[in-house]
Amino acid sequence: MSWLLSRPDLVIIVLYLLGMLGVAVWVSRDARDVEGYTVGNRSVPGWVLGFSVLGTYLSSISFLGLPAKTYAADWNAYVFGLALPPAALVATLYFVPLYRRGNRLSAYELLEERFGYAARCYATLSYAVLQLIRVATVQLLVAFALAPLLDFSSAPLATKIVGIILVSGIAVVIYDTLGGIQAVVWTDVVQVIVLTIGAVWCLAEVGSMLANGSASLTGGVLAGKWSLGPWVATPEESGESWLLANLGQSTVLVMLLYGLSENIRNYGVDQNYVQRMLSAESDGAARRSLWIAAISYIPLSAVFCALGTLLYLHYQQSPGMLPEGARPEMVFPHFIQHELPRPISGLVIAAILAAAMSTIDSSLNSTSTVLFVDVVRRFWKPPWADIWTIRGMTVTLGVLGTGLSIWLYLQLGEERSRTVMDAWWQYAGTAGGGMFGLFLLAWLFPRTPRGLVAVSVIASIPVLAWGTLARNLSEDSAWKTYECPLDPKLVGIAGTLVLLAVALLGRAVWSTDKSRPTH
Repeated sequence: MSWLLSRPDLVIIVLYLLGMLGVAVWVSRDARDVEGYTVGNRSVPGWVLGFSVLGTYLSSISFLGLPAKTYAADWNAYVFGLALPPAALVATLYFVPLYRRGNRLSAYELLEERFGYAARCYATLSYAVLQLIRVATVQLLVAFALAPLLDFSSAPLATKIVGIILVSGIAVVIYDTLGGIQAVVWTDVVQVIVLTIGAVWCLAEVGSMLANGSASLTGGVLAGKWSLGPWVATPEESGESWLLANLGQSTVLVMLLYGLSENIRNYGVDQNYVQRMLSAESDGAARRSLWIAAISYIPLSAVFCALGTLLYLHYQQSPGMLPEGARPEMVFPHFIQHELPRPISGLVIAAILAAAMSTIDSSLNSTSTVLFVDVVRRFWKPPWADIWTIRGMTVTLGVLGTGLSIWLYLQLGEERSRTVMDAWWQYAGTAGGGMFGLFLLAWLFPRTPRGLVAVSVIASIPVLAWGTLARNLSEDSAWKTYECPLDPKLVGIAGTLVLLAVALLGRAVWSTDKSRPTH
């Protein structure tokens, strides 16, 4: 194996990753019990948590996924971030006081208080599935980024990608077992700074190349590359009814609806975010952290989207510089390696690795926390310290996430019309849909009978399964008639609406029956 990276690049990458590991070890010295490992003894400053929440947004999914989306299509993905401020307003007004009341460790303790343990367990398991999907997506994006940097003369691309997923998975599991929430949030601070510098530098570099070449930004305007996409779809374009045309395409309104739903779900249901609220030194610090992240993400996501568009124009101007058949996720890494100055390319690649490690260890930390608090500790008292049980669960989850990443790559195969971000949006909405509906029910209608809650959850599962599985069916399939016409991002919303509709209908019937006079 020979490395395409130069020796200075390797030195920068190794030193950077060792520095991240050193920070993690140093701040994790107090994570010797469950309270310290999971919520940092509730003493983390608000500005640190703000950078950490922003780092959760700016994972490898954003760093590599957003440029890939705008390179392949338009700026429709940017609309997702525009929904953050209203979601942050809801979170600061309602979710912060809701969760910080009492000494909670899990976001799903509230569900047990309202609807019993079954509701809490369902949400915990749904969250675990969602985070495993997230870990798999991040690992796959990193593999796409690193595969062009390794020169295996006889190994096919698929072998390199699977190998990188395995190696990175092992490395992150080792790193994460040393950490706790303190390690996660403090490494996020460094990560956000480096990622921002690297992204802005890349944007300036590709912009200067376009300015010195024959291409212009007007070419991107004419091609629709700077557009947010259509606000609404018309039946003439799809040959369907107006409603199906607008529910089956990723229009601005569909993306805005998805962004509002997903971001409110993140703040209200996602243990990643709730755990940071719980780690804050005060209610005010928790609120500040959410606003710092929400406001900062909008211009930073614009930088990543602009990168994808400018890279499209750059390689339209110089098509021979890009490897034939490269996936959209591989274009930005190719530019980093082959067209950036060497020290900067090494720093940006190190930032991609650090972002992936920070994102994955955050997901593994939060998932092991809720599984331990909500499930394991309830039924089993291990003969050793609780902290070792959580660490063991982290290792197990890391192995499962790595395996799922390989499966996801095999599912995508050579399909180039669908980016990794498309897959993430589809599966994330599906996994989180029922969980979000259950939380809304507990928050808005806490007196709903428990039996009715169970019926509502069960009713939403077929909708989520249909929206996920009944897609891309062959024309000769007997099930083609029943193929889901919804845009994948709306599947989770559909499941949420079905859950709420069944519950509200049942409440109405229940109230009517109780009001009838008895004889």
